[in-house]
Amino acid sequence: MITMVSHGWRVHSEKRVRIYQEEDGNLAIFLDMKEFGDPAPLLIDLTDQSAIIASMPHLVEKVEVKLAKEIVITWNTEPFNLSATEGIYEDTK
Repeated sequence: MITMVSHGWRVHSEKRVRIYQEEDGNLAIFLDMKEFGDPAPLLIDLTDQSAIIASMPHLVEKVEVKLAKEIVITWNTEPFNLSATEGIYEDTK
């Protein structure tokens, strides 16, 4: 999925996303998933010359910012790993 955003930037995402944009170029990018409601967004502050990652949620594996005004988002393959490897509660009775 490729989406054009402000200042001539393009956002590439392998998964479906929802992008909200302010007039000055700030972006909030949400992974489009309905199972758990809205997860925390990826926040990016855009200008004509820069892309600053303001907040990166745990759902994002990495963000690449390219000189050709491209932002490539790679999402975690298993965003909600709910299994525990060690017990965190022990009954003392």
